[in-house]
Amino acid sequence: MPGEAEALLAAALWAVSTTILTAEARSISPLLLNALRSLFAAVFVVVLIPFSGAAGQLGDMSAATAIAMVGSGILAMGIGDSLYFASLRLLGASLSVPISSSVYPLLTFLIAALWLGESVSVQVLLGTALIIAGVVLLLQRRDGARSGAPDPSARPRLSSRRAGLVLVGAATIFYALSTTWLRAGSGNLGPVAAGVLRIGATAAFLLPAGRQLEKRKVTARVLLGAAVAGVLGMGIGGLFYIAAVEQAGAGRTAILTSTMPLFSLPLAVLFLHERLTRRVALGTAICILGIWLII
Repeated sequence: MPGEAEALLAAALWAVSTTILTAEARSISPLLLNALRSLFAAVFVVVLIPFSGAAGQLGDMSAATAIAMVGSGILAMGIGDSLYFASLRLLGASLSVPISSSVYPLLTFLIAALWLGESVSVQVLLGTALIIAGVVLLLQRRDGARSGAPDPSARPRLSSRRAGLVLVGAATIFYALSTTWLRAGSGNLGPVAAGVLRIGATAAFLLPAGRQLEKRKVTARVLLGAAVAGVLGMGIGGLFYIAAVEQAGAGRTAILTSTMPLFSLPLAVLFLHERLTRRVALGTAICILGIWLII
């Protein structure tokens, strides 16, 4: 399967996973939710080892490859996803997803150009400009500027909004660094072998959060949601993502996986009852146009 197709499949699976996690993030801490998701995903990829030839690849890999896989996994899924899930609670999927999906490919392209020497053309620069314009539009207050004294009741909402923007912005930085590191250091590892290291390291990194299970009541619905999101998004989607990075490169994969808003926004409107405003729709459309120019 071509790397570009694998990237699109990863984006679709991540969209479904994000919708599930957004629904559950309202009743459980982001860190605990991410820990549960990682544990289910780790079990899934470990089960695949005997059927994929990953055991031999893991035995022959270098120390640098192992460090790159472990480090890139913790950066993206351990730290980045935890920050991203926290932003979902403050901004909602209809805003967090377009922002992360627009800024992430831009940062990845810049880092990949400096680190891996990936080329940047005039068309890429034009697409980048559109992405920035779309993000600026998304960041504007949806209710518009108002004259007169500020409403005191709006301050907590504005503070939460700013915190959410900081969280999602930090998450995109970790995502970009992780994707480039994965591309640079994967060596001869296949998707399953790389996934075992990345997801396994993430689960171990987040394991201390599992202690919250003793203090918090985790319902069967939360466990089911974490299991489905872990297997579909981090498990299957993660393997498609790794294969795409190895075949299509860090920059192209970052762009194609950024089409996730095409899948997640309709899901957020249908299942999470979020309001799709004209500003969000226009900003997303501009970002997607910029992404397709870069391809």
